[in-house]
Amino acid sequence: MDGRARSRGRALLILSVAAAHLVCVVLGALQVDLQSAGRLGRAVAYYGALSGADSGYNFFAPEVNALPSATFQIADAGGAARADVLESGANHEADLRVRSIISLFLLADDEALRRSLVASWAGKMFARHPGAESVVVRLEICDLPSMQGYRDGARPSWDLLYQAKLVTKSGLRASSPRRDGGAP
Repeated sequence: MDGRARSRGRALLILSVAAAHLVCVVLGALQVDLQSAGRLGRAVAYYGALSGADSGYNFFAPEVNALPSATFQIADAGGAARADVLESGANHEADLRVRSIISLFLLADDEALRRSLVASWAGKMFARHPGAESVVVRLEICDLPSMQGYRDGARPSWDLLYQAKLVTKSGLRASSPRRDGGAP
């Protein structure tokens, strides 16, 4: 195969991938539910959620909710605590993607999937803070009042959606009572 044919094949592949992504964007804008369309539909819906193609691009619509925020309280064996977040602050687009992934928690109907997401995020915190004994995961969402509500005195507030405390195995052993009834 000569260089021209190879370039044409590469261009065709790139065009095909871009067209497939554009189809996902259109389906997202039309709010087509792909979850009930079998494995392929679920795979496309998952891709849309990860890539942002399912967002509908209606940023200023009144029914658009704020993205949830995940905060983490990390405690070490000595009891010292500090806060952390998943976002790095190094890049706005990457932080927006992290917040979109956090928003998957709201979309998940499966409690096991929610627990897995929370455990994964806590695992990231344990990796960042090797001396940590426990991590408290808090998911909150900003409740923004309507413009009329704001004029009437309502103010934005953070509503707690979910909270869980995860501990290391060593932390679990230290806080568990002994089987013989004695002190740990």
